[in-house]
Amino acid sequence: MNYIYLTNAEGKTICVRFRAFEPEDADAVINCIRDEYGDKYHKRNMYDRNYILNQNETGRLKFYLAELDSGKVIGMIGLQRNLPSDTSCSIVSIITLREYRNYHMFWHFARYIYSRIRKLPNVSAIYCRMVTYHDITQKLMERLGLKACGFVPSLVIADQFQHSFQRDDNIKNTLAIMIRKMNKHDVGTIYLPAEHVEIAQKIYNSLHLKYGISTEPISLSGASEISMTNDDIHKSCTIEILSSGEDLMTKINDIHSKFTSQYQTFNIFLNISDKRAVVAYKELVKLGYFFTGFKPICGQNEFMILHNARNVDIHFDSLKLTKSFAELKDYVKNFYESRYEVET
Repeated sequence: MNYIYLTNAEGKTICVRFRAFEPEDADAVINCIRDEYGDKYHKRNMYDRNYILNQNETGRLKFYLAELDSGKVIGMIGLQRNLPSDTSCSIVSIITLREYRNYHMFWHFARYIYSRIRKLPNVSAIYCRMVTYHDITQKLMERLGLKACGFVPSLVIADQFQHSFQRDDNIKNTLAIMIRKMNKHDVGTIYLPAEHVEIAQKIYNSLHLKYGISTEPISLSGASEISMTNDDIHKSCTIEILSSGEDLMTKINDIHSKFTSQYQTFNIFLNISDKRAVVAYKELVKLGYFFTGFKPICGQNEFMILHNARNVDIHFDSLKLTKSFAELKDYVKNFYESRYEVET
C-alpha cells in the first residue's frame, strides 16, 4: 500500500499514503477546503461535489489525496489542465487538515505529485500560483525545482477570504507564480521593452530555455484579439491580450468602464510572442499598468503580466516571500511606485 510513517515534534506518529481521487472522495475534498477556508474559499465551485466529480472525470482537474491507514483523508492536491490553450500542468488547492500540519507531510506528497506529472503527455511546464501570506508553498515548490517568475496582484479581497494564517497588510491578496520546464525548451523570439530585458534574461535563463529577444517597437496594426473574465465577488478582472491591434486602447478602456466598483483591479497577460508587444506595453503603461512578471512556457505563446491597481494600495514589503521572490518583489515594487496616475 506504500504507506510511510511521519513523526511530529511531539513524537506522535501517523501512517499515511498518497493516492488518486475516487468518486466517493468528493466529500473528503470539500471537508479539506472547509477545514482551512470555512465557507470563504474564493473558488466557490469547489463546494459543489458534482463540479468536483465532473472536473475529475474530464481530466481538467484531477485530485490526489493523503490518507491515513484508518482511511481518513488529511490532505489534498489538485492538478489542473486547460488544454489546448494552456499546455502546462498547474498544481492547485494544496491543503492539509490543520490537525496534521506539523508532520511535514507535504514534501513527500509533492514528490508523489511530481511523479504523476512526469507520466502525463505533452506537459510544457509545471505551473503553480501560490499565496503570499505565507511562504510554505514557495519553499516546497523551490525544492521541486520550480522558479520564481512573477506575481498576479490583488486577486482576492482579504475580508471575503478565510484562512488560518496571519494576514498581511493588504486589502487584496496577491499570488506568486513559479514554473518548472518540462517538455518545452525553445520559446522563439520574445518582444520586450528595453527596461525589462535584463529581468527577462534572468528568469528565462533560470528555466534553461532557448529564446531570442527583440526590443524593436513595431506599430499596432489590425484588430486586437482579447479575452476577459471578471470575478464579481473579489472585483478582479483578468484580461488576456493575444494580439495587439490598433483598437487595443479602445477595447481596454471599454473594459475599464464596465468595472468601476471599489477595490476593482485588473491583471493583463500580454502576449510577448506578438511582435507588437513592445508598443502595446508602452500604451498600457499610460493607462496605469505596471510590470509584475512573466508566465513562460505554458502554451504556444509567452506572456508578460501587467497590473492596474486602480485605488487599491499594494504593501509589497508585508508579503511573506522566499529570497528568490523577494528579489523579484523589489524589482516590481519599483515599477508600482513609479506608475502613472490613473484617472478614475
